[in-house]
Amino acid sequence: MNILAVNGSPRGKHGNTEQLLQPFLKGARDAGAETEVIYLKDKKIEHCTGCYTCWGKTPGVCAHRDDMEELLEKRRQADVTVYATPLYVYTVTGLMKDFMDRSLPLAQPYITKSGDRYAHPRRYEDQKIKKAVLISNCGFPGRQYFTGLVETFRNLYSKPGNELAGAILCGAGIMLGIPEARQYIQWYLDACEDAGREVAQAGAISEQTQSVLERELIDFETYVNNANAYWDRTLAGQSQ
Repeated sequence: MNILAVNGSPRGKHGNTEQLLQPFLKGARDAGAETEVIYLKDKKIEHCTGCYTCWGKTPGVCAHRDDMEELLEKRRQADVTVYATPLYVYTVTGLMKDFMDRSLPLAQPYITKSGDRYAHPRRYEDQKIKKAVLISNCGFPGRQYFTGLVETFRNLYSKPGNELAGAILCGAGIMLGIPEARQYIQWYLDACEDAGREVAQAGAISEQTQSVLERELIDFETYVNNANAYWDRTLAGQSQ
């Protein structure tokens, strides 16, 4: 199995999202999968302008000639695409949105219907059945802030041949970047590793592992009090 992970954090390897992504990929590799990570912050990806050149004048080829051309081929060949993004205003980062928008050349312009849903058919007949895994974290405690993000990917991976294989959605994500907190959240990182192993072996995160990943890292009140105290100290120091 070929797993392509796309990290859309502006902080790349140094972000909290990476702390969730790496255990997942380790579990997948332990199960025999081949993995690759793309850090979008290091790539040149122009905004989609909606010109539809990739559908008309040059089918399958974008008018922009940048790093996205290589990334589209990688995504086309991958069995699983992992979208790893911190939550920005209840959705993906701008970097990730550009990557998603610029994936349009992989589709044809026609509109087809399956059940009660409409979609664009895949451009290439040899494109594999696609699975996706969503990995995200946010600074707020709780999971309700991810609802818009999850709905986006449920729509994106709802047509025949596409499947959302699971989601790792971590509230109170600030804890992921605190070395002293690692001993208290290791159980969660272990579950991320289990999730990667299961996706590589069975094509989806199991219900048992998913239930662990839906547990909260910390008591909400304790987290909020500590986070606010941190900002009190930080802002007081900057005002001196």
